[in-house]
Amino acid sequence: MKKKKSTEPEQVNLTEDQIKDLQAKIKLNKLSIEEQDLLIKSLQGIVWLNKMLQAKKMSMRRLMRLFGFKSEKQPKPKDDKDDKDDDDSEGPGPGNSNPERKIKGHGKNGADKYSGAKCELHEHDELEAGDRCPECERGNLYEVKSGVFVKVEGTPPMQATVHKTQKFRCGTCGKIFEAKLPENIGTEKYAPSADITIALLKYAMGLPFFRLGKWQKMIGVPLAPSTAWERVENLASSIYPVYEALIKYASKLKKVHIDDTTAKILDFKKELQDSGLKRSGIYTTGFIGLGENRVNLFFTGNKHAGENLGRVLDHRDKQLGPVIQMSDALASNFAHPHDTLACLCLSHGRRNFYDFLPEREKECHYILHLFGKIYFHDKIAKERGFTDEERLHFHQKKSLKIVKKLRRWCLKMFYLKKIEPNEGVGEAIQYLLNNWKGLTQFLRVAGAELDNNIAERLLKRAILHRKNSLFFKTRIGAYVGDIVMSLVETCNSAGVNPFKYLLALHQNKKLIHRSPESYFPWNYQETLLHPNPV
Repeated sequence: MKKKKSTEPEQVNLTEDQIKDLQAKIKLNKLSIEEQDLLIKSLQGIVWLNKMLQAKKMSMRRLMRLFGFKSEKQPKPKDDKDDKDDDDSEGPGPGNSNPERKIKGHGKNGADKYSGAKCELHEHDELEAGDRCPECERGNLYEVKSGVFVKVEGTPPMQATVHKTQKFRCGTCGKIFEAKLPENIGTEKYAPSADITIALLKYAMGLPFFRLGKWQKMIGVPLAPSTAWERVENLASSIYPVYEALIKYASKLKKVHIDDTTAKILDFKKELQDSGLKRSGIYTTGFIGLGENRVNLFFTGNKHAGENLGRVLDHRDKQLGPVIQMSDALASNFAHPHDTLACLCLSHGRRNFYDFLPEREKECHYILHLFGKIYFHDKIAKERGFTDEERLHFHQKKSLKIVKKLRRWCLKMFYLKKIEPNEGVGEAIQYLLNNWKGLTQFLRVAGAELDNNIAERLLKRAILHRKNSLFFKTRIGAYVGDIVMSLVETCNSAGVNPFKYLLALHQNKKLIHRSPESYFPWNYQETLLHPNPV
């Protein structure tokens, strides 16, 4: 039997004066028929809201997140009596003591943090190494570590130089003689660095073209939004082979993380609606490949994360074996024909209990306490630099008994009917039990992560763009955005300056098209030093 859907009450809008007037009339029992109807509708709204809360369609924690309270941190759990044997000082790996806590700094950046700054050496005007000391007149001077002063200056994002060439005209024949421009200026109006700046402001910082155009007009160096798009498209034509090569490289990696968020492509959305297809949704998939190097990729279109993962794994050599796939439990994440070791995000299971903390404080606190212990053990394993195999054995020794305790508790709550399966916490328990194998793969698969948080953080780049620019106009625009965001995020993971990297690619377009795999963020500098002969 299908559940009857709750009908939303009619919306009632009242000013503060109307509410005060209504309260006064209620006290005097002088309500008109219209006012009685208004009061009934208000009461219906309260009843409906209560039903929604009871039906888990709007929990207090979700309401708090809606209004800006987004933290899910819990107080550090106290050791309970059942965990006396849980000695975290043991285990494989370098060192058995917990690392010292880092002392909080003053928040200022030292000179070594300014890796992209120009460096100038100012020599002493009067002295040099070997001179007699002017103070004591006995010792000789020798050079020590130089002093440092950092000067930060502001410049507009786009600057222009107007080059005027002197001209002479013959008074008799009329021939004009014009001075030549220096060779380093070139013939293109927009330098490669201009294309990179526009692309980074748009896809890395979320600055829409029209907003950049207003800024440039304000400072006297105009840049039309249409021109900005032409420059970014020109950049994409230089660097897209590297993006496609990264897809092939990612197929060889050991672990992948995937997640989706909604997107909007105006022309494509209209095309999908006109075609009559059942699926009309458009998504941006965030893909992370982990191995010797980390690859971050974005795919925007009407395919789900699982289908985009299948696109990557189509390039995978079957001899490499199944990849470790981390995602949430949505069926669309597994919509591909490839064999994978499916790992599910433990944070999703934890979050379901956190949402109902006010309603079931005792039960949820206990479950969150157990989750906290699992994450604490994982933190120790990573801080000690364990290998994947050592980390697996460590979790089997420390976390396995906690996981068993968690499962026993879930089954006990249902068996004793202390929690009903159709209430909020009951659905959270059901989620754990239904997806138990995937959620506990970290106890069986070496290298399996606990959660998919890094993929969710990666998607913040696409969400920032969506928040500011709202949509892509065409599928070409979405593809260009995927290319730039993928390369920028891969650079950030590799510790490479994305501006310098994209500039190097843009300036070596012909070489990149011949051998894109030689121009990844982690090997492009070596390639530029020792280019392959053409």
